[in-house]
Amino acid sequence: MKQCAFLRGINVGGVKIKMADLKADFETAGFENVETVLATGNVIFDASSALTDFSFLPVKAFVRSDRDLRSMLASCPFAPDEDLHIYVWLTAPDFAQEALDIFNGLGKLDGEAAAVVNDVFYWQVPKGFTLDSPFAKEHSKKKYADKFTSRNLNTIERIVKKL
Repeated sequence: MKQCAFLRGINVGGVKIKMADLKADFETAGFENVETVLATGNVIFDASSALTDFSFLPVKAFVRSDRDLRSMLASCPFAPDEDLHIYVWLTAPDFAQEALDIFNGLGKLDGEAAAVVNDVFYWQVPKGFTLDSPFAKEHSKKKYADKFTSRNLNTIERIVKKL
């Protein structure tokens, strides 16, 4: 079964790693059929070896199966809109609902919305405001660093096509 590890904070805010090096690290750790997607820390691998130790990584990894990723796409509550970004959050257990509670407690931009479906947090935000909405400023705090990583829905679609 294929899985994908989504690494938090690779090449966006301090931890720099070449995707070729990341691929080699996964292979050295015993994972098979390793492929990286984009330069943001997305690693597809064969889970037949059933390895679950990701302590060799310099950051937190959120791992999902191909079935989980396909379900995330199918369950997205937001329709595509050329003026909006849709993000899928890969969270620690039970954090999706907490993220929604945080979102609901803050001011919103026009078009900004969030939902939890099947314990997956989805966030829709106007293009150009991904870092500037009240929610964006809140969830960028260090206290959430081990709780989630997010990817644009387009990235999830691209990864699923490779599975």
